[in-house]
Amino acid sequence: MKNNKIQQNIPAGVTKTILMNQLLGCSVQAKGIYLNIYSESIKEAYKLLDESTLLFKNQSYQRAYFLGFAALEEISKSQLAADVYTGLVSEEEFKKSYRDHKKKIARVEWIKIDGNSFPHFNSDLIRIDDFDFQKKLKSMYVDVDFSSEVISSPNDSISKDDAESIIKAVEVGLYRIYQVTVEDGEQIGTKGFMK
Repeated sequence: MKNNKIQQNIPAGVTKTILMNQLLGCSVQAKGIYLNIYSESIKEAYKLLDESTLLFKNQSYQRAYFLGFAALEEISKSQLAADVYTGLVSEEEFKKSYRDHKKKIARVEWIKIDGNSFPHFNSDLIRIDDFDFQKKLKSMYVDVDFSSEVISSPNDSISKDDAESIIKAVEVGLYRIYQVTVEDGEQIGTKGFMK
């Protein structure tokens, strides 16, 4: 009975992924850490979204942007870990991309496409802009262009619209992952999106 209750709290897509790995003869234990990375990264992305939204409501747009971008990186990490777990990506590739911000953020370009094209997301009229790691840095730190002797603060670099865009991107990403893995019961990671 207790085991059944635990299984009821596991999203259908995670259960399907575990079963598919077993059917394909993949060792669930050998790659279990990647399933845990997937789950923890999703949880952290939700926390970062909550904190980003709170900062946005308090007109701290620059820090809201920074945390929103960090949430996108967590979403990317979750999908990369899921892809290792499902055998789509090697552990070596995960380790190469894990600390490379540009590679991580490139893996969530689908969020921008989905958020700017699906009618459900388009109705709010907020466009999702390109994900620019330099902009993330500018949202947190003073920047200096020594050749022109220009100093820019985060207030100069990040607007309310920028913060709205990144928050929408995180909301879209988390919603699509929920939709695919919980509502549709598809496998976690990129395999669930490839239809």
